[in-house]
Amino acid sequence: MTTTTTTRIPFALFLLLVTLSREVQAIAVPAASKSTNVISNVPLDQLPVAVLLKISAPSTAQWEDFEVLRDSNGLEASDLEPFFQKRPNLIAQRLWTVSTTLLKAQRDWQTSLAQAQDDGQARGVSAADALRPDSGRTTDNHDDNSISPTEARAQQLCQSIATLGPVAVKVGQTLSQRPDLVGKEAALALKRLQTQTKAFDDFLAYQVLHTSLNYWQGPLAPGLDYGNLDDPNHNPLSQVDLDGPTYFAQMTASPVASASLGQVYRATRHDGLEVAVKVQRPDALAILAQDAQCFRTVFRAKGAWDEYVAPLLAPKAPQKVEGGFTEAEMRQGELSAGAVIDRVARDIQKELDYRLEAANSNRFRESLEFLGFCTTPTVVHATDRVLQTEWIPGRHLSDCNTQEGLALTRMAVEACTASMVLTGFVHADPHEGNLMLHKDGRVVFLDFGLMSEVNVVNMEGFARGIQGLLSENWLALTEAFVDVGFVTSPIMHRNSVEEMWRVDPNYGVAELAQELEQAMKTTEGGVSRFGALATVLNKSISPTWLVFTPPYVLLLIRTFLTLEGMAASIDPDFNIYEMAMPWAVKRSLSPSTEKGIQVFRQTLLTEENQIQWQRILDLLAASQNNDEGVDTITETSATVQATAAKRNAALQDAIASLLGSSDGRALRRALMDVDLVDVLVKLSSPEARPLLQQAMAKKKKTPPVEVAETVEPDVAAPLPEPTTTVTPAFAHMKQVQRKWRHRVYRLLVVHHVKQVLRHWRGWTATARLAWVTTRVYIQTRWFPRQSAAGASSNQQPEDVSNKGVNGAPPVAIAAA
Repeated sequence: MTTTTTTRIPFALFLLLVTLSREVQAIAVPAASKSTNVISNVPLDQLPVAVLLKISAPSTAQWEDFEVLRDSNGLEASDLEPFFQKRPNLIAQRLWTVSTTLLKAQRDWQTSLAQAQDDGQARGVSAADALRPDSGRTTDNHDDNSISPTEARAQQLCQSIATLGPVAVKVGQTLSQRPDLVGKEAALALKRLQTQTKAFDDFLAYQVLHTSLNYWQGPLAPGLDYGNLDDPNHNPLSQVDLDGPTYFAQMTASPVASASLGQVYRATRHDGLEVAVKVQRPDALAILAQDAQCFRTVFRAKGAWDEYVAPLLAPKAPQKVEGGFTEAEMRQGELSAGAVIDRVARDIQKELDYRLEAANSNRFRESLEFLGFCTTPTVVHATDRVLQTEWIPGRHLSDCNTQEGLALTRMAVEACTASMVLTGFVHADPHEGNLMLHKDGRVVFLDFGLMSEVNVVNMEGFARGIQGLLSENWLALTEAFVDVGFVTSPIMHRNSVEEMWRVDPNYGVAELAQELEQAMKTTEGGVSRFGALATVLNKSISPTWLVFTPPYVLLLIRTFLTLEGMAASIDPDFNIYEMAMPWAVKRSLSPSTEKGIQVFRQTLLTEENQIQWQRILDLLAASQNNDEGVDTITETSATVQATAAKRNAALQDAIASLLGSSDGRALRRALMDVDLVDVLVKLSSPEARPLLQQAMAKKKKTPPVEVAETVEPDVAAPLPEPTTTVTPAFAHMKQVQRKWRHRVYRLLVVHHVKQVLRHWRGWTATARLAWVTTRVYIQTRWFPRQSAAGASSNQQPEDVSNKGVNGAPPVAIAAA
């Protein structure tokens, strides 16, 4: 038998499901039907008579005991411990079910995969062709109801995962966007979990709807099957009057989509409005509570093993030294596994209330209005377990062509990166099933039950880190890691895993930055892939440097791993950091914390409010060195130039937008405080000649450099830039910003003109700058070679392109 790398999916999924407590979310997929027990899929002929009488029709009553947890403090240990002490068998059954189901899924996947490849060899097709979705179909059986062996294998895998509940489905959805981790076939198979999670019984959904709609007495819509309403003992909806008024004018009898927490029906209200009706799974709270408690049980067992058994089996335990700390001692409090579970469970508890989801949808849409291309469905009505939103006329990624898919993914990435560094309110579940391309060209986000919130301190730290990584300023990136809590402060180090963690004066930020640089440059995708950064931190850095994953960032990791995988499937050259760069620049130029403002001002100005002139000259010298070092236009140099152009464009756009907005207070204050007379004096000095010459040279129209075409038949042409649609509200907001920006311009001009003309030094500096500028203009226009030679003689030899102040990247210095 032949095997491929795709056989690693079940084992990877098994490890992730067992270890990623961060992914706990609510879902239940009971196989509720007329012939099975919705509690545990036990055949009816094996149930006691007393139980059988209660479930002749699917009923939500079996989960009523868990409803006491809905209005409590959530799913933290203080609430679940007493609850499950009376029901220990539920936890044991859950652990057994998860372990046996995962092992069976792993075995079945590997067996079916090898069998498909062997069948392909027997038919004379390659292994890759044998794994195609339509492989194995014949002309006779190619109809709407027939499925290929590959499709059957995908269905089997997804059904196995779906029966496990929240963790399995959410991890499966995330892995479906990462073929680089699980293989292309497995990723394709797992995509079914995004919109085709197995639905629960419609009769259960009807019960939830009637209860949430104040026990509506009439039918929900014409034509729905309510079964035998004459038997109140066996039909939970026997009180419904089929001759009464309907709640909806129309509603689909079955869901049009099913997801992790609920399923969606399409309905029409009596006023003619089409709505999406999202109904929560009746056992969502029950499954979530069991999963949370199972995680606590597993991590307690692991903790006991590490404390009592592992030291006996370890070949050499770390020796206690003065000032040293063990791994367990360092990972206490908010960084312990129990605290992580409590944090995630507390957040997920909010997801069970659709009223909060409705509020989150409105807040997310309003927070990103400044983008102009992002929207959410309008909320029509919301209860704790039923959500009605306006029906969206749009398409998912699978229904878009390449250009539309590129626009959809880039808009989604921009929206999430902007929310991470500017608004602090991030969508935590942006997989393909929760994204749509509106018919008007905007991106539509769905499902706001789970959101991430980032405080201002961390937003500014992320912005500095993104800029540091793009400019390869590893010191700035390392300091950003410390600021956001990825690295401890003070920094803890050990030479090997056998030693204890301790503060070593020989191992600080600079040394960590050096190791980080080496690891990032030797890891594939190190400076373009978020997943590569996670690999570097977890595998290359963490063995000898104490690295944490703060609880607040767990959902952010999932957000950007999902987005990155989705975007890379359309654009292989996608760089998530470049997409985030404009918003990172804007955040750096609009600090609101005390430290952020201090770093910003120190980057631009001295304590005497004079410009940081030497840093500007250093950047100019580094830029000239880079330009002169390129004799021919290569792929690398073109990429560097494109990145620099995007960074400069982002800087100019950020300055222009901030000057007229409320977020630009720090920038306006710095521009108001700068000593313009000092700027004029320095601009007229000999050191500023290269700067003036460069500015003059940009005004000249230079012919494009002709590059010989190279034929590369195997390389796909670059995808065109997608176009986006903006709303009238966005256009109005931009108009208001332009109005205020012009006012700011006038105020700045008036203020600095008065400052310059107030003293003879200002008059002298102005006259001298006018003379120097005239000479440079004449030299640049009529004697360009002499001008270039003069610029070369004045450049600084030291390459300081990555230097800054307190971790501030060069792009912020250029704002001066």
